[in-house]
Amino acid sequence: MLTRGLYMLGRSVREAGQALDRVGQKIQGQNFFREELSRHRRLMPLYDVKPKLGDDIFIAPSAAVIGDVTLDESASVWYGAVLRGDVSSIKIGARSSILDNAVIHGSSAESGQKTSTFIETDVVVESGSILHGCTIKSGSRIGSGSVVLDNAVVGNGAVVAPGSVVTSGKNIPAHQVWSGSPAQYVRDLTSEEKAELVEGAAHLYKLSKKHETEHRKNEQQRYEEALFEDAIFIRNTEHPYRF
Repeated sequence: MLTRGLYMLGRSVREAGQALDRVGQKIQGQNFFREELSRHRRLMPLYDVKPKLGDDIFIAPSAAVIGDVTLDESASVWYGAVLRGDVSSIKIGARSSILDNAVIHGSSAESGQKTSTFIETDVVVESGSILHGCTIKSGSRIGSGSVVLDNAVVGNGAVVAPGSVVTSGKNIPAHQVWSGSPAQYVRDLTSEEKAELVEGAAHLYKLSKKHETEHRKNEQQRYEEALFEDAIFIRNTEHPYRF
């Protein structure tokens, strides 16, 4: 009952706020300022080109996948990430994860050469990274806040350390760690680290399925779960030593 009461109270407050806004607009008359609401869309066609989506993908509610973008099977695009396929195409391979606030874009012909962005299978692009007209080979990891620029290639199972800048045209060989600005070779990956890359990509896929399941729940399902949690809380409060 506690959850139901809070839900109804919250709804009443929101409706009252909307009513007060309308009253304020009438008082101001022609002088009021109307803000246009931004209706965010996870998927948006551009120039009559629509994103192409494989099966079993996850796109977070606050992500944006725009234009000529292909997401292969089981790929995931996390919160705040932007994939903007306006001047060239973007392809995300199977089971690859584009994490929070990452930005992926390509190069246009006006900038010298039209370059698409290719991210192969089982790649992890960590939070806040920027990828621009580059190729990221299978099983590699791009560390948080890194930048990979036009025509750069990150080899199979390679790691770009957080905060690094991979300059245009750079080719990082497979199974190496590169770091710095500009990024430079540090060392080869160990066998254990190679296995961790595989496990990390698999873990993110499983986690994306949990987020997808939660976001697909309707309001009635959430309400029923909240009632169940309230019942558990009350029972534990009344019988703290009951198992």
